[in-house]
Amino acid sequence: MKISLIAFPAALLMAALVPEISGASVVLDTGTPSTAGLPYTLNGTTFYAAEFNLGANQTITGVQAFLTAGQDQPGDTFTIALYDAAGFTGNYPNQLFSSQAAYNTDGWNGSSNLAWTPGTAGEYWVALEVGLNDSAVGLALPTPATGGTAPALAFASNQGNGYALGGPAIGLQVTATTPVPLPGTAWLLASGLLGAGALGRSRAAKRA
Repeated sequence: MKISLIAFPAALLMAALVPEISGASVVLDTGTPSTAGLPYTLNGTTFYAAEFNLGANQTITGVQAFLTAGQDQPGDTFTIALYDAAGFTGNYPNQLFSSQAAYNTDGWNGSSNLAWTPGTAGEYWVALEVGLNDSAVGLALPTPATGGTAPALAFASNQGNGYALGGPAIGLQVTATTPVPLPGTAWLLASGLLGAGALGRSRAAKRA
């Protein structure tokens, strides 16, 4: 029974250290834009955004935008920003997170290694911007984006006077991970090993 006595503490430690696993999901997918639509220009004075729902325990891991070169070259950078929905359409929205990304080729561009978790569940905005530290001068955003698996709650744009509702339907995708409780079978395994360990100790005591 030495194996059982050793295996149980190991299994119990594993269950304690890894109480849950994560499952990936798409929380925003506006669809792939039509190349027939006239593109909008993403530069230092025009910003674009879409609204989506996010759970309190979900962690955003990736944001992708459908872009074409416009006036830029592969390697030119832009900014992905996340905002609180409260007061978003004002002159000074509450930015919660930002990350620099690069345009590489016509199509989906962005970042797949983000890690941002909201404090509460609710509605949030993801925005495409060109900040002071970015090199992009005029990336193109084809429209309209349709047929996505998780449509935007709303679109918005900023023409220099604060975000306003009713922006163009651009291509945006946001992925997130959701904690998933460890399957009950893992706890049953730990319980079984506990029983085996107790039985082993009992037999050892009787032999003594």
